Amino acid sequence: MTKSSSKSARGRSVLLPGDKLADDLKAGSGTFRRDGEAHAAVLGFPNDSSGYVNVHPVAGRYSPRVGDKVIAVCVETGPSLWRMNIGAFQNSMLHHSETDWKVDFGDTASFIGIGDAVLAEVYMVDGSGSHQVTLKKDDCRKLYAGTIVYIPPPRVSRVIGKQGSMIKLLRERTNCRIQVGQNGLVWVDGEPDQIARAQKAIETISREATSSGLTEKIEKLLE
Repeated sequence: MTKSSSKSARGRSVLLPGDKLADDLKAGSGTFRRDGEAHAAVLGFPNDSSGYVNVHPVAGRYSPRVGDKVIAVCVETGPSLWRMNIGAFQNSMLHHSETDWKVDFGDTASFIGIGDAVLAEVYMVDGSGSHQVTLKKDDCRKLYAGTIVYIPPPRVSRVIGKQGSMIKLLRERTNCRIQVGQNGLVWVDGEPDQIARAQKAIETISREATSSGLTEKIEKLLE
């Protein structure tokens, strides 16, 4: 592949398996190296982060990674922990010691009940695929009221936008509080009519993630 075709691959919304990635970035997830060069390993969206380029697949279930911020929904309470659905193949565990609350044994449901949502961070993933989340990291907290919108995890980068441009647009035009989890769950809170506008925009971004002129379309949608 020529140098010019490498540049075009970097600027494209979707990369094909085998597309060469930019020489000035290190290969991250969803990539492979051949003859010293980085290539896309899957059909997906490129995302530059801290000098690395990752390629997020167009489709697929969420695969937890340590450090990911996720929206988690409680599906079960235990004497000292909660089972949280984060959209992975198995539920995640939130132990009471990973909160700032003083939780008495057997009283977990008083703090997080079934159906309640939190903004959490994945802090442990073991070799068997089990994972745990914590509320002790920056910005992590219980989420009150609001609505949760689901998008496929590979679409998350499009909802956030380059350097946060799309999520900033959504927040400013709807005056809603919006938190986007890497697992594809998006929490939206605000006035009911503005929540509906934000949800429609988010679903449009997800549905048309590969189309050109998407930012302009969302701007018109939110006018």
